[in-house]
Parts: sequence; C-alpha cells; structure tokens
Amino acid sequence: MAGDPKEDSHLVERCLRNDQRAYRNLLERYRRPVYGIIRRMVPNDELARDLAQEAFIRAFKNLGTFDRERSFSNWLFRIATNLCIDHHRRRKLKTVPLVLAGREGDEERTWDVPDEDPTPAETFANRERGRRLSAVIESLPPVYRAVIQLRHIESRSYDEIAEILQLPLGTVKARIHRAHRLLREKIIRRNLDWVPEVKRASDD
Repeated sequence: MAGDPKEDSHLVERCLRNDQRAYRNLLERYRRPVYGIIRRMVPNDELARDLAQEAFIRAFKNLGTFDRERSFSNWLFRIATNLCIDHHRRRKLKTVPLVLAGREGDEERTWDVPDEDPTPAETFANRERGRRLSAVIESLPPVYRAVIQLRHIESRSYDEIAEILQLPLGTVKARIHRAHRLLREKIIRRNLDWVPEVKRASDD
C-alpha cells in the first residue's frame, strides 16, 4: 500500500520547492489508501471523502515539519487516523476506558479464515459474515477501531502502529488486546451466528 520511502522523500523535497507535479504525485499515490483508512472509521462515503481531503490539506500544509528520516506513509496515515478520532470525539461518542486484561504476552489474537474455494452458498454466507463483522468493528470506540484498522486491515506491525498513533508500544498492544475482547463480546451479545475463533499469535 505504501510507496517507496526513497521516492516519497524525493517527492517531499520537490514539494518543499513548490513543485506542483510532486504534490499531484503524492496525492495520486496515497489517495486511495488514505480514503480506505478513513472510510473504515467513519459511517459514509461523503464524510470519508471530506476527511481524506482534509488529511491531505493538513499534510501538505505541514510538510516542513515532516522528519524525512521517517516514513512519509506512516506520517500521513497518522494524520488521517487522528482526523477520524477527532471527528468522533467532537460527536461525543461514548468511550470505553483502556483496560489491559488477560495474561501477559496474550495481547495479539488472529481469526482463522478457511483457505478452501467456497461454494456460491458459502460465498454469500461469508459476505454476510463480513458485513456483520464490519458493523461490529464500526461500533467500537474510535481508539480501538483505529488499532483494529491498522493491525488487521492495513496489516501494520506493532512498531508501525505505535509510530502512526504516536503511542508507546505497550499501549498499542494493550489497545489491540482490549479491542479484540470488545469485538468478541459484541458479537456474542448480538447473537450473531458466527463468532471468530481465536488463537495465540506470536509478537512481531
């Protein structure tokens, strides 16, 4: 999903020299990934487009503060994620206190997904399950939705998530663990016909 860091750094350098083509290249490179991150955290397309536009405006306005020794994509995704979290906070959505539950080292869990080619009926059932799971994820408080998005949908490592969200690594692991517990509780509470199997996964 991310572009080549060296190319990104070169484009940022050109942007700082007011090269309009470089701005367009960065926008084209990251427009879809940024929109994808935001759309999974907000309820509709129009709002997602507005927030994505705002993310790029903020990023381009503050390019001078970007540390070119770091990842531009992580920096940009941090801006996008924080915009979503701020949006939800402004709406005064309920939040859940951070609680580190479970045994030490049990922060990361993954869901097993069958590899076999599905039948048409299974395809429909899987699509419906995916829709239901997406609805449950969207009901999570913003801080937990953000880490689930980055970890399981964007396939980011713990270290990358910590950099994007500017959080200590331990806090990231704790939030992911808590988010998994919340997801499972919500799935059970809603009496869905599918509860994800979980297993211990090794740390990154």
